[in-house]
Amino acid sequence: MSRPVPSAVAWVVVALVTLTPLVALAAGWPLLVDGVVLTLLAAIAGYAAGAWLGPRVALLMVPVSAGCLCAVSQLSGAAYHPLDDAVFFLAFVAGPAAAGRVVTARAAQVDRLRALADELEEQERQAVLAARLEEQARVQQQVHVGVTERLAAIAVRADGARRVGDAGALAVLESEARGALDEVRDVLGSLAAPEPPASTSQAQDAAPAPRPSWADLGLAAAIGVAVAVEMVVHPLARGPSWLCALAGVLVAAPLVLRRSRPVLAALVLLVAAAAATAWLTPVPATVTGIALLSVLVYSLGAWSRSWWWVPTWLATVASALLLGHLSAVDVDEAGPAEDVMVVAWLTATVLLGRLAAGWHARARRTAEVVDALAAGRDAATRLATARERQALASRLHDTVAHTLTVVCLQASAARRHPAGAAEALATIAATAAGGVAELRDGLDALADDDVLDASRIRALGRLVGVATTASTEPGPPPRGAAGALVHRVVREALVNVARHAPEATASVVVARSGAGWRVDVRDTGRAPGAGQPPVRGSGTGLAGLAAVLAERGGALRWGPDDGGFRVVAEVPAPAACPVGVG
Repeated sequence: MSRPVPSAVAWVVVALVTLTPLVALAAGWPLLVDGVVLTLLAAIAGYAAGAWLGPRVALLMVPVSAGCLCAVSQLSGAAYHPLDDAVFFLAFVAGPAAAGRVVTARAAQVDRLRALADELEEQERQAVLAARLEEQARVQQQVHVGVTERLAAIAVRADGARRVGDAGALAVLESEARGALDEVRDVLGSLAAPEPPASTSQAQDAAPAPRPSWADLGLAAAIGVAVAVEMVVHPLARGPSWLCALAGVLVAAPLVLRRSRPVLAALVLLVAAAAATAWLTPVPATVTGIALLSVLVYSLGAWSRSWWWVPTWLATVASALLLGHLSAVDVDEAGPAEDVMVVAWLTATVLLGRLAAGWHARARRTAEVVDALAAGRDAATRLATARERQALASRLHDTVAHTLTVVCLQASAARRHPAGAAEALATIAATAAGGVAELRDGLDALADDDVLDASRIRALGRLVGVATTASTEPGPPPRGAAGALVHRVVREALVNVARHAPEATASVVVARSGAGWRVDVRDTGRAPGAGQPPVRGSGTGLAGLAAVLAERGGALRWGPDDGGFRVVAEVPAPAACPVGVG
């Protein structure tokens, strides 16, 4: 953000620049009342008033400063007419004042646009949060209406069958679990929408050239009329009055193109001024010619879109010096001091134009950023919704899909071995009730006091019906976010063994790997001649888990291994693992 100059400082600068020549005149200091010094002070006073004071105060201070400087020039014995001096200093004060006002306005515009960009970013964050919450609410309602009620019914029916010893309920429970699992697949399918493509819109490198406007036409007409009048009444005027007037209008006419084609406008104007100086009134000898050249050089710096402004500006400086010497033959006013003043004046004017151009470019780029933010808000919301769907799908898979898979496996095994029906019914009831509680409470991670040790891993194996051996490294087990990821990997791998190779045995090894953990789960494979797997999975388990691990800096690999199947996970250190692992 640009910092404005305090008004007190601005008033001090303007007052010092305006009053110093008066004090120097009274004290008899000729150096400070020299024409070059007065011109420089006029430019400083004008820029300070335009850039640092308000527009109304600047409108008041411009004629006051110009009047003071004109008075000093006249009292110090200037050879120019008072009206010429007044117009001269008014131009040298008003021009920099207008340039300073433009620069300040552009800087304020950039600040406003940046504040607007920050506001849009905050609105986008709020919109993204709202979209994620709405998606969560929609999915939760869909799940609670269907899946949760079916899970609760399975838990109640299994507990009732266990109490009365009704082994025949196993077939109904298995059918209910399969139906609920199909419903989970439907929910997961509705959530499997692809992420919308990222926005590829980019800000343009360059703005289109502005077209000539009515303001450009009005400015060219006003300066043209002023030049025409002075060329008619000037003492050095030559030729018919109507031709001098027409020449003055034609010399200023290229200013219509000062914004759209500044280089062309400068070249045409220089040719026209040279012709008028050679055969009619010398343009450099007029006060209005100063305003004409100031507007031209400022526009050359402010609106040129290529480096052609540099040779064009050099040509303008050379032409101004040459025409000035040619027009000063009769008045004996050409000298090194005047040449230095001309070069300094044209240099300061073109640099003011470049400064204004820089702020204009910043304002344009910031406006493009604001437009891009506004246009991309819907895309960001869609992206957040898609990612929330993926996260919810992963959570549903880890809770409901695993629970229903265990129910199906237990019911199917108990139907083949009726002797274990009572134990299977108890497991089904407990698993279904636990799944309902986990789904309703949004639990998808281990609590800090849950310890994933070897006995808990073997218990997970028994829960899904897989004979499991477990080995963990001595020392503190993984906890928190890292423990939750390790738990998810072990649970997913064991459920896959029970789903695809129910006769196999599994081995689980959890060991430290650098600052993180390495989980290695292997199974012995399906028995020869075994039929199709008794339960079909939801299709998002390992792939979804791999995406979660990759997002958190880990990795997951799986594939056939020596007749069986192997899953290897690299779980990052707790510091790299966010608490929300869902």
